[in-house]
Amino acid sequence: MNIYLTLDYELYFGKQHGTVENCMLRPTRELIRIGDETGARMTFFIDVGFIIRLEEAVEDHSGLQRDLDGIRNQITTLVNKGHDCQLHIHPHWEDSYYNGHSWEINTDRYKLGDFPDEEARNIILQYHAKLKALTGKKVDSFRAGGWCLQPFEKVALFFKEAGIKKDSTVFPGGYFTSQHYFYDFRSCPDKTRWHFNEALCTEDPQGPFLQVPITSLKTGPLFFWELFIRGRLNPGDHKPIGDGVPIPTPGYRKKLLSSVTLNPLSLDGWFVNQLPETIIQTEKRNAGTDVVVIGHPKACTRYSLRKLQNIIERYKNTHQFTTFATIT
Repeated sequence: MNIYLTLDYELYFGKQHGTVENCMLRPTRELIRIGDETGARMTFFIDVGFIIRLEEAVEDHSGLQRDLDGIRNQITTLVNKGHDCQLHIHPHWEDSYYNGHSWEINTDRYKLGDFPDEEARNIILQYHAKLKALTGKKVDSFRAGGWCLQPFEKVALFFKEAGIKKDSTVFPGGYFTSQHYFYDFRSCPDKTRWHFNEALCTEDPQGPFLQVPITSLKTGPLFFWELFIRGRLNPGDHKPIGDGVPIPTPGYRKKLLSSVTLNPLSLDGWFVNQLPETIIQTEKRNAGTDVVVIGHPKACTRYSLRKLQNIIERYKNTHQFTTFATIT
């Protein structure tokens, strides 16, 4: 079985967006250490729009140079150590800027679909070219910010133009809509991979794109009660290393604590505990050759990093912890 540990490399996006050091650099150093000690290789989906805004802001705010150098150097380290850096787009960076003290983040246009076609094309091609220049490697895989990549037909031609052939935005069964968000993955094939053309969830064996979806699973409220209680009782182990705060989602916590919900398989914090059971159940069902896990360096905790290393050590001789660059 191939296990893909994938990390979205980014800040938080609310008013309290956190620092580059604590949300990106520091936890990623720990993930690199784990990779060094276990031999596991990971895929980092890089939020390139932030890097572009950071490069622009440095011209007027030299104090940001340390952040920019830290990110550039860390991406080089990831590549040199055999990890994979692929494209992650949060297009709201087009409308966001540094005010001299912090980032003013405007999420009114959160999805690629919120932009006129030519602007969306320019975003995809510019961000793709920037990441390719930073890594010196082929960039052919993608994950949309906030899982928002529908309707895909709006950008399919631009993906072809950029040479993006693989996507890992979908988590089957997922659905959410709000003022800024929209995704609907309820009609996906019951597979761990499928080819598609202009619709993410419609299989087309001759389609030019390959979907390698994030593994999804149903979780009962007891899991989340334990998560929140442990966080309150032992914040030193269970508080995220990232020093920002997520964008509020009113009513979401109440839903998690009161009903069964479907979520993407995650490395973040307490969620890492779901990985071993998912591996076992996938083996029993013979449900395919891929398990794709999503995570965020900013959401890593001291507990989750220890647990992740233990899980890799437990399974590394029977399964392969590999990257999207190896998918053909």
